[in-house]
Amino acid sequence: MIQFEIDSSKEGVEIYIDSDGINELINYLNFIKNEEDHMHLVAGNELSEGLNQKGNKCIKHVRLVYIDKNE
Repeated sequence: MIQFEIDSSKEGVEIYIDSDGINELINYLNFIKNEEDHMHLVAGNELSEGLNQKGNKCIKHVRLVYIDKNE
C-alpha cells in the first residue's frame, strides 16, 4: 500500500506506506534510475485510494522523474 496525501494545512505531503509498499517504491525508484526515465503512479493502480487522515486530500497522481545531476 502506497498512499500520498496533501495535509490539512495544504503545505505538506504525507506518505502512508506499508512493508509491501516500501518494496514497490524501491522497485519504482530503481527502475527510473536504471532506465534514466520517469514513472507515473496512479490511484487505483500503484497508489491506494481513500484517506488515512481526516482533513487531508488524496493525491491521485504522482510522477517520479529521474534527473541526471551531471547534466
